[in-house]
Amino acid sequence: MNFLDPHDALKQFQIYGTQDVADFGAGAGHFAFAAARRLDGGRLFAIDLEKEMLTRLVAEAKLLGHTNIFPIWADAAKPKSIPLADASLDAIIIANVLNQVDDRNGLIDEAKRLLKPDGKILFIEWKDSQKGGPHGKHKVPEHIALSLFNKHGFGMDRYIDAGEYHYGIIMVRN
Repeated sequence: MNFLDPHDALKQFQIYGTQDVADFGAGAGHFAFAAARRLDGGRLFAIDLEKEMLTRLVAEAKLLGHTNIFPIWADAAKPKSIPLADASLDAIIIANVLNQVDDRNGLIDEAKRLLKPDGKILFIEWKDSQKGGPHGKHKVPEHIALSLFNKHGFGMDRYIDAGEYHYGIIMVRN
C-alpha cells in the first residue's frame, strides 16, 4: 500500500530554495519538517490553532536543527487572523485540513490573501472512496474541493501522486 509521503509530495510541488511557505494546520509537523529541509534561505510558517501542537513542533524543530520554521498560533479560517502581510507567501500547504474546518470558504480566502499573484497551494485530502481517515461525512470529495477553490479565484495546475488514500492537487491563484 502506498501512503502519503510528505517528502515526495513537496518534491512534486517544487518547494525549494528561498521561498516563503506556510503550512496551514501544521499539527505534528509532518509537512513542515519536510518543507523546512527543502528551503535553503526560505522560511516555513507553521500555522496551527492548537498551542500544544505548536509547542511540540517547536521543540522537535529545535532538536532537528531547523532554524527556518516560524510557528504562528492562529485560526486560518478567520479573516486576517494570520499575522503575515497580504501577498507575502510563495506557496501554502493545506494537507488533511479542509475536512476539519467549519468555515472552508474562510480558510481559502485567508490563503488567497496571503499568496502572491500566481502563488500556489498544495491541497491534499482523504479520498472519499477509501476507508480510513476522517468519518465519511467529513471527507471533502475532489469535485467539491475544486469547486470551492474555483469559486475563490484559483485554478487547477495539476494533480500530484499523493498515495492510495489521498488525492493531491496543485492550485494556482489566478
